Amino acid sequence: MSDHTVGQWPVKQPVRLASVPAPDAKPAPVAPPVVVPVPEVRLVVTVDLTGHYDRGSDVTADLYEQTRQSTDCHTAIVRLGEEALRTAFGLGQAIAARFFLAAKRIEVHVPAGTRWAFVASDVQQHLRIMTADHERMLNSLRTPGG
Repeated sequence: MSDHTVGQWPVKQPVRLASVPAPDAKPAPVAPPVVVPVPEVRLVVTVDLTGHYDRGSDVTADLYEQTRQSTDCHTAIVRLGEEALRTAFGLGQAIAARFFLAAKRIEVHVPAGTRWAFVASDVQQHLRIMTADHERMLNSLRTPGG
């Protein structure tokens, strides 16, 4: 038979392992911390004036009713239909009045074509007048030297 025990490989000259010093411990490179961006959330208010209107007062009443419980928002989107544009005079001023202090941005959506494009510039013109008037009023309320 052989000189080895069961479960052992026969080795004629066993190799002795000597202890080796451990390599210098280098700190692992530190990765920059992970930064997960927080998405920006903006409140957008939509007013739909695309329904059937017989009179201009119905349009302004609907505008008022839809914005009565409204709060400050980033963007106000006002969708205007053909009937609202045809029946309501002074719609640009009504839109500007509802949102000039409550919204940072106002979008006026009209039916395709350039026929109703003037409404957006009308809103913008009234916004300029209202904000300038509001600025004058606030400046007149300030105490001099304070």
